[in-house]
Amino acid sequence: MRKWTVAAAGLLLAGTLGSVWTGSPAWAQTSGPNASYSSPGSDFYLTNPVPLAKPAWTAALDAPKSSSASNPSAVTAGQGRVYYVAGGKLTAKAATTGKTLWTFGTGLGDAAIADANGTTLYVGAKDGSIYQVDSASGKGERIYRAPSGQTPSISVDNATLYVFAGESLISVDLPTGKEQWRNQDVRTLPRLVGGMLLAGAVESGAITVYTTYAIDPATGKTLWRLSGDHSGLLKAEGDKLYFQDQWPNVDLVETSATIDEVDLKTGKITASKKFVAKTADGGPVYPPSKVVMDGNDVYAAVTGEGVYRFHYDADPAVVKPELIADRGEFIAGPYNGKLFFLNDDNRGIHARKVVDRSQVYYNGLDNPATRVDMIESGLYVGQSDGTVYALNVSTGKAVLRAQTAARSYGAFQVESGMLLVQAEGQLYAYPLPSDLTKSISVGSAAGAFAKSDAKVTLDGKALTLPAGAGVMTTDNRMFIPFRSLTEALGAKVAYDAQTKRTTVTYGTRVFSIADGSPFALIEGKQAALTYSPATLNGSLYVPIKDFGDLLGVSVKWNGGTRTVEVSKQATAAK
Repeated sequence: MRKWTVAAAGLLLAGTLGSVWTGSPAWAQTSGPNASYSSPGSDFYLTNPVPLAKPAWTAALDAPKSSSASNPSAVTAGQGRVYYVAGGKLTAKAATTGKTLWTFGTGLGDAAIADANGTTLYVGAKDGSIYQVDSASGKGERIYRAPSGQTPSISVDNATLYVFAGESLISVDLPTGKEQWRNQDVRTLPRLVGGMLLAGAVESGAITVYTTYAIDPATGKTLWRLSGDHSGLLKAEGDKLYFQDQWPNVDLVETSATIDEVDLKTGKITASKKFVAKTADGGPVYPPSKVVMDGNDVYAAVTGEGVYRFHYDADPAVVKPELIADRGEFIAGPYNGKLFFLNDDNRGIHARKVVDRSQVYYNGLDNPATRVDMIESGLYVGQSDGTVYALNVSTGKAVLRAQTAARSYGAFQVESGMLLVQAEGQLYAYPLPSDLTKSISVGSAAGAFAKSDAKVTLDGKALTLPAGAGVMTTDNRMFIPFRSLTEALGAKVAYDAQTKRTTVTYGTRVFSIADGSPFALIEGKQAALTYSPATLNGSLYVPIKDFGDLLGVSVKWNGGTRTVEVSKQATAAK
C-alpha cells in the first residue's frame, strides 16, 4: 500500500485530509476530476460553537400521512400545559416536565385544537363529533356533531364555535350546542374583524383569483365578495380594510405596489393607491414579490433590489420611498425594528434595521430554513437538515441548537420557558434561557437608537430634560426630545389622538408632525423631513436639523463640548 505524506500537496488538500494520509490518493477513488465537491461549510474540523441541547422531554405525534401533511398532529399550549392529539387521543402534559396530566377520548382527528381563554378546549373527532374538554381536569363531553362524518376544522370566538365540514361553514352556539346557521360560499374558517366575519377563498375561472368574503356573524348571510384578485388582508383600521391588488398588469414599467381600500360594510373599493419606485439610475422596478403593511408603512420587496419603504399617506411628489437594499429574499418583518431576509445563497438568515439599514447576522444557521417564528425576544428557525436554532432577535446570537430528524416543522411555541418543537412525528420540549422569553419592543425604531452623552443648551443656558430623556443618535444623526424643547421655547403643543399628530404653534409658525411620518404638515401641505420622528422611551424625537427648520431657530452641534446648541436666532441648522 502506498503512503501519501501531505506536504507540498497540502496546498491542494489542506482542510480535507489532515497532515498525514495513508492510502490511495483522493483522485484515485473517484470516477474523474469532476466527480467531487467540497464546500468550506462542510469541513469536518469546523466545530459549531452553538451548544447542542437535549430535550427535557419528548412525545410521539402521528406520523406524516404524505409529503404535503408533514405535521398532522394538533399541538397547542397554555396555563403551563401542552395539549396535543395523537393516536386518536387528546393528551395534556406539564410544559416543564412532560408529565402526563390526563388523556381524553378515542378516534379524535388531527384538526386543530380550539382553545377558549385557556380554560376550555374543543377538539373534533373523525366521525364529525366535537367535544368540549376542561383543560385542567380533562373531563369532556360531546356538544355537537357535524353532518359530514369527517374530522371538522374548528375555531372559537367568544361564545361561538365555527365549524368547517361538508363544504359548509357552520356556526354553533357554545352555551347550548345548537346550530345557528350554515354558509356554503366560503371554504375556510373565518376571522372576526370589526364585527364582521372575513374568510379568504381561492377561486378558478378564466383565471385563478384570491378573494375575500364577508359574512354576517348573526345570520350567516354572505354580505359581499371582494371583486378582482387581491392578497389576504394587509391591515384593518376602523371600517377600512387594506388589500394588495394582484390583478394581472401588463404595464410592468414602474408600479411597485397597488393597495386598495375596501369599505368593511359594503366590500366596495373606495380608494386605490399606487406606490411607485425606480432604481437608482431611474430605470423600472417590477412588481413586488411580497407586500406588507405595518401601521402606515408599506413595505414592497423587489427581487434583487431589496425592500422599498413607503408611507401610506405621503405625497409621492414630496416624499420619496426609501430603499432598504438587500439581495436576499424578504421573509418576515418588520419585527423589533428589523426586516428579515434569507441569505442570497439560501443558507442562513440576516436582518436589516429599518431606521439605519445596518445588518444583523444570525449565528450558526447553515442550511435552508423551512420554518421561522419570532416570539418575544426569540427567533426560532427550523432547517431542512433537521437542526433547530433558538436565537436572540436583537443581537443575532444563537443560544440553543437542537437536532431532529425532520425537514419541516409545525409552528414553534413557547410555554412556561420551554420551546415546543413539532418536528413531523415528534414533539420536543427544550428549556430556554430567560433572555429569550423577555418582552421586546417591536416598533420600526426599535434597536436602532443609542443614547448620547451630549448636552442641550437653549440660548446658552443648560436645558434640563425629563428623566429618561436625552439626546439620541442613529445613522450618524442626532435626535432630540421634541416636546421638551418646543415648550422650552415657549411654543404651544397639542396632540390629536384621532389623527395621532402633534401640532405646534410658535409665533406665526404652525405645523404638525407624527411618529413614523416622514413629512410635516404646514398649512395643509406636506414638507419632507430628513428622518421620520420616532417615539423613544415615551418621548417623540426629531432630528436636530428638522427641529431647526420647522421652528425657524438655530440648532448647532458643538463637537468640542458635545453640546446641541439651540438658539432662538434663526440660522441654518446643522
